Amino acid sequence: MCVLLCEDQEVFRIGMREVLEAEPDMAVVAETSHLPEALEVADGARSKVVVVVRQGLVAGAALPLLRDLCRQDTAVLVLAEPGTESEPELVEILQAGVRGYLPRRSDAQRLVDGVRALARHEAALDPTATNRLVQYLTTPRERPAPAARVLDRLTERQREVAELVAQGMSNEEIARRLFLSLATVKSHLTASMRRLDVRTRTQLAILVNRDRSPAA
Repeated sequence: MCVLLCEDQEVFRIGMREVLEAEPDMAVVAETSHLPEALEVADGARSKVVVVVRQGLVAGAALPLLRDLCRQDTAVLVLAEPGTESEPELVEILQAGVRGYLPRRSDAQRLVDGVRALARHEAALDPTATNRLVQYLTTPRERPAPAARVLDRLTERQREVAELVAQGMSNEEIARRLFLSLATVKSHLTASMRRLDVRTRTQLAILVNRDRSPAA
Protein backbone atom coordinates (compact mmCIF):
# COMPACT_ATOMS: atom_id res chain seq x y z
CA MET A 1 0.00 0.00 0.00
CA CYS A 2 1.16 3.52 -0.78
CA VAL A 3 1.55 6.13 1.96
CA LEU A 4 2.00 9.87 1.67
CA LEU A 5 3.47 11.69 4.67
CA CYS A 6 2.47 15.30 5.35
CA GLU A 7 4.67 16.46 8.20
CA ASP A 8 6.62 19.71 8.48
CA GLN A 9 8.97 18.51 11.21
CA GLU A 10 11.75 16.49 9.65
CA VAL A 11 12.55 14.33 12.68
CA PHE A 12 8.99 13.03 12.92
CA ARG A 13 8.78 12.57 9.15
CA ILE A 14 11.96 10.48 9.05
CA GLY A 15 10.79 8.41 12.00
CA MET A 16 7.43 7.64 10.40
CA ARG A 17 9.04 6.78 7.09
CA GLU A 18 11.38 4.26 8.74
CA VAL A 19 8.53 2.67 10.69
CA LEU A 20 6.25 2.32 7.67
CA GLU A 21 8.85 1.21 5.15
CA ALA A 22 9.98 -1.52 7.52
CA GLU A 23 6.68 -3.21 6.68
CA PRO A 24 6.87 -5.40 3.56
CA ASP A 25 3.48 -4.26 2.28
CA MET A 26 4.01 -0.52 2.68
CA ALA A 27 5.86 2.12 0.69
CA VAL A 28 6.17 5.84 1.36
CA VAL A 29 5.65 7.27 -2.12
CA ALA A 30 5.94 10.96 -1.23
CA GLU A 31 6.68 13.37 1.60
CA THR A 32 5.35 16.92 1.90
CA SER A 33 5.49 19.70 4.45
CA HIS A 34 2.14 21.34 3.73
CA LEU A 35 -1.39 20.17 2.95
CA PRO A 36 -1.65 21.87 -0.49
CA GLU A 37 1.36 19.83 -1.63
CA ALA A 38 -0.22 16.65 -0.26
CA LEU A 39 -3.43 17.41 -2.13
CA GLU A 40 -1.50 17.88 -5.38
CA VAL A 41 0.46 14.65 -4.93
CA ALA A 42 -2.64 12.63 -4.04
CA ASP A 43 -4.47 14.07 -7.04
CA GLY A 44 -1.72 12.92 -9.37
CA ALA A 45 -1.21 9.51 -7.81
CA ARG A 46 -2.02 6.56 -10.03
CA SER A 47 -2.98 4.35 -7.10
CA LYS A 48 -4.86 4.99 -3.89
CA VAL A 49 -2.72 6.42 -1.10
CA VAL A 50 -3.12 6.74 2.64
CA VAL A 51 -2.18 10.25 3.76
CA VAL A 52 -0.71 10.63 7.24
CA VAL A 53 -0.87 14.27 8.31
CA ARG A 54 -0.17 16.20 11.50
CA GLN A 55 -3.27 17.79 13.01
CA GLY A 56 -1.74 21.27 13.08
CA LEU A 57 -1.58 21.22 9.28
CA VAL A 58 -5.29 20.56 8.74
CA ALA A 59 -6.93 22.98 11.18
CA GLY A 60 -8.54 26.36 10.55
CA ALA A 61 -8.06 27.72 7.04
CA ALA A 62 -6.74 24.34 5.83
CA LEU A 63 -10.04 22.52 6.51
CA PRO A 64 -11.37 23.13 2.96
CA LEU A 65 -8.20 21.52 1.60
CA LEU A 66 -8.76 18.56 3.90
CA ARG A 67 -12.29 18.17 2.54
CA ASP A 68 -10.95 18.27 -1.02
CA LEU A 69 -8.41 15.60 -0.11
CA CYS A 70 -11.09 13.32 1.35
CA ARG A 71 -13.36 13.86 -1.68
CA GLN A 72 -10.70 12.20 -3.83
CA ASP A 73 -11.46 8.93 -2.04
CA THR A 74 -8.14 9.34 -0.28
CA ALA A 75 -7.87 7.81 3.18
CA VAL A 76 -6.51 10.32 5.69
CA LEU A 77 -4.97 9.56 9.06
CA VAL A 78 -4.68 12.64 11.26
CA LEU A 79 -2.12 12.53 14.06
CA ALA A 80 -3.31 14.60 17.02
CA GLU A 81 -0.88 16.71 18.98
CA PRO A 82 -1.05 16.97 22.78
CA GLY A 83 -2.99 20.05 23.86
CA THR A 84 -4.74 20.53 20.51
CA GLU A 85 -7.26 17.70 20.74
CA SER A 86 -10.34 19.89 21.22
CA GLU A 87 -13.70 18.25 20.64
CA PRO A 88 -15.04 20.94 18.26
CA GLU A 89 -11.95 20.62 16.08
CA LEU A 90 -12.26 16.82 16.08
CA VAL A 91 -15.88 17.15 14.94
CA GLU A 92 -14.79 19.39 12.05
CA ILE A 93 -12.06 16.94 11.04
CA LEU A 94 -14.41 13.96 10.99
CA GLN A 95 -17.08 15.95 9.14
CA ALA A 96 -14.47 16.68 6.48
CA GLY A 97 -14.35 12.94 5.74
CA VAL A 98 -11.38 11.80 7.84
CA ARG A 99 -11.63 8.19 9.08
CA GLY A 100 -8.33 8.00 10.96
CA TYR A 101 -7.45 9.91 14.13
CA LEU A 102 -4.65 8.81 16.44
CA PRO A 103 -2.26 10.52 18.90
CA ARG A 104 0.86 11.79 17.21
CA ARG A 105 3.01 10.00 19.77
CA SER A 106 1.41 6.61 19.13
CA ASP A 107 3.77 3.65 19.18
CA ALA A 108 5.04 2.24 15.89
CA GLN A 109 2.65 -0.72 15.74
CA ARG A 110 -0.36 1.49 16.36
CA LEU A 111 0.64 3.73 13.45
CA VAL A 112 1.09 0.72 11.18
CA ASP A 113 -2.24 -0.78 12.24
CA GLY A 114 -3.96 2.55 11.62
CA VAL A 115 -2.61 2.82 8.07
CA ARG A 116 -3.63 -0.77 7.32
CA ALA A 117 -7.14 -0.17 8.66
CA LEU A 118 -7.60 2.84 6.39
CA ALA A 119 -6.28 0.92 3.40
CA ARG A 120 -9.03 -1.66 4.09
CA HIS A 121 -11.63 1.16 4.13
CA GLU A 122 -12.02 0.83 7.90
CA ALA A 123 -11.84 3.50 10.59
CA ALA A 124 -8.86 4.02 12.87
CA LEU A 125 -10.00 6.20 15.76
CA ASP A 126 -8.29 6.63 19.10
CA PRO A 127 -10.62 5.19 21.79
CA THR A 128 -9.90 8.01 24.23
CA ALA A 129 -10.73 10.67 21.66
CA THR A 130 -13.83 8.75 20.62
CA ASN A 131 -15.12 8.59 24.20
CA ARG A 132 -14.51 12.31 24.67
CA LEU A 133 -16.29 13.03 21.41
CA VAL A 134 -19.34 10.96 22.41
CA GLN A 135 -19.50 12.77 25.74
CA TYR A 136 -19.18 16.13 24.01
CA LEU A 137 -21.97 15.38 21.53
CA THR A 138 -24.34 13.93 24.11
CA THR A 139 -23.88 16.47 26.90
CA PRO A 140 -26.72 19.03 26.89
CA ARG A 141 -25.46 22.52 26.12
CA GLU A 142 -26.61 25.44 28.21
CA ARG A 143 -28.52 27.89 26.13
CA PRO A 144 -26.98 31.36 26.11
CA ALA A 145 -28.84 33.90 28.18
CA PRO A 146 -30.98 36.15 26.00
CA ALA A 147 -29.48 39.53 25.31
CA ALA A 148 -30.85 42.31 27.50
CA ARG A 149 -33.48 44.37 25.71
CA VAL A 150 -33.21 48.13 25.61
CA LEU A 151 -36.84 48.45 26.69
CA ASP A 152 -36.08 46.53 29.89
CA ARG A 153 -34.49 49.74 31.18
CA LEU A 154 -37.92 51.40 31.25
CA THR A 155 -40.84 51.02 33.63
CA GLU A 156 -43.92 49.24 32.31
CA ARG A 157 -45.78 52.52 31.65
CA GLN A 158 -42.72 54.16 30.06
CA ARG A 159 -42.37 51.13 27.79
CA GLU A 160 -46.02 51.39 26.74
CA VAL A 161 -45.59 55.06 25.85
CA ALA A 162 -42.35 54.40 23.96
CA GLU A 163 -43.93 51.56 21.95
CA LEU A 164 -46.87 53.75 20.95
CA VAL A 165 -44.47 56.48 19.88
CA ALA A 166 -42.76 53.87 17.70
CA GLN A 167 -46.15 53.17 16.12
CA GLY A 168 -46.35 56.81 15.07
CA MET A 169 -48.91 58.03 17.61
CA SER A 170 -48.95 61.61 18.84
CA ASN A 171 -48.94 62.49 22.54
CA GLU A 172 -52.69 63.21 22.37
CA GLU A 173 -53.42 59.82 20.80
CA ILE A 174 -51.26 58.07 23.40
CA ALA A 175 -53.09 59.88 26.20
CA ARG A 176 -56.44 58.71 24.87
CA ARG A 177 -55.21 55.14 24.32
CA LEU A 178 -53.76 54.77 27.82
CA PHE A 179 -56.35 56.97 29.59
CA LEU A 180 -53.63 59.32 30.82
CA SER A 181 -53.37 63.07 30.94
CA LEU A 182 -51.28 64.79 28.31
CA ALA A 183 -48.89 66.00 31.01
CA THR A 184 -48.37 62.42 32.25
CA VAL A 185 -47.63 61.18 28.73
CA LYS A 186 -45.07 63.94 28.26
CA SER A 187 -43.51 63.07 31.62
CA HIS A 188 -43.17 59.38 30.71
CA LEU A 189 -41.83 60.29 27.30
CA THR A 190 -39.19 62.62 28.74
CA ALA A 191 -38.12 59.99 31.28
CA SER A 192 -37.93 57.28 28.60
CA MET A 193 -35.78 59.40 26.30
CA ARG A 194 -33.46 60.27 29.16
CA ARG A 195 -33.03 56.61 30.21
CA LEU A 196 -32.38 55.48 26.64
CA ASP A 197 -30.10 58.43 25.90
CA VAL A 198 -31.99 59.68 22.84
CA ARG A 199 -33.03 63.25 22.04
CA THR A 200 -35.86 63.00 19.52
CA ARG A 201 -39.04 61.00 19.05
CA THR A 202 -37.61 59.62 15.82
CA GLN A 203 -34.52 58.28 17.58
CA LEU A 204 -36.75 56.74 20.24
CA ALA A 205 -38.95 55.06 17.62
CA ILE A 206 -35.93 53.62 15.79
CA LEU A 207 -34.50 52.26 19.03
CA VAL A 208 -37.79 50.66 20.06
CA ASN A 209 -38.38 49.03 16.66
CA ARG A 210 -34.86 47.70 16.56
CA ASP A 211 -35.23 46.28 20.08
CA ARG A 212 -38.48 44.53 19.13
CA SER A 213 -37.15 43.00 15.92
CA PRO A 214 -36.36 39.22 15.85
CA ALA A 215 -32.66 39.91 15.20
CA ALA A 216 -32.35 42.06 18.31
